[in-house]
Amino acid sequence: MMAINMRFLTISHINVSAGQRAAMITPEQVGERYLAVHHRMFRAVNDEMSECGLSLARTKVLMRLREQGPTRQSTLAAHFGLAPHSITDIVDALEGQGLAERRPDPTDRRAKLVAITDAGGACLSVAYATRERLLKQIFGTLGQEDLATLLRLLDTLDNAARPLTTSPAAPGLQVAPA
Repeated sequence: MMAINMRFLTISHINVSAGQRAAMITPEQVGERYLAVHHRMFRAVNDEMSECGLSLARTKVLMRLREQGPTRQSTLAAHFGLAPHSITDIVDALEGQGLAERRPDPTDRRAKLVAITDAGGACLSVAYATRERLLKQIFGTLGQEDLATLLRLLDTLDNAARPLTTSPAAPGLQVAPA
């Protein structure tokens, strides 16, 4: 049996055997374990998506372009909380693959818009299916009750971490550079 005190983020095990003392699990231990699992899952998804030509970062940028239409790089950088050079690297890579293109901005002749190409749309569909399959494979091991609990805990942790970040990126949309 396990008791969880969310206020202090401590977990204690109630042992059935007499004479065994329950070991306290610290928030640092849980945090380290979370970071390790996050890193492993991120690598698994990113590595397999890279095999179909897109990293998670490039996929998220293409998804945004498909949803929003042609967009300035500065807008993309602000949306994802990236430095201008990081979004330039991603767009350069997408353009080099023929998945995105820079076009003149009709409202400002000095500016460029980034747009997804037909090839980018086709590649995005394959990458999205790959991402969905892997996330189902990983999180499908949990039952509905565990999924609901995990989502609630992640929301709690996200709310605790939010004031600690300076990035203006939208929730859940952080992108690592290409």
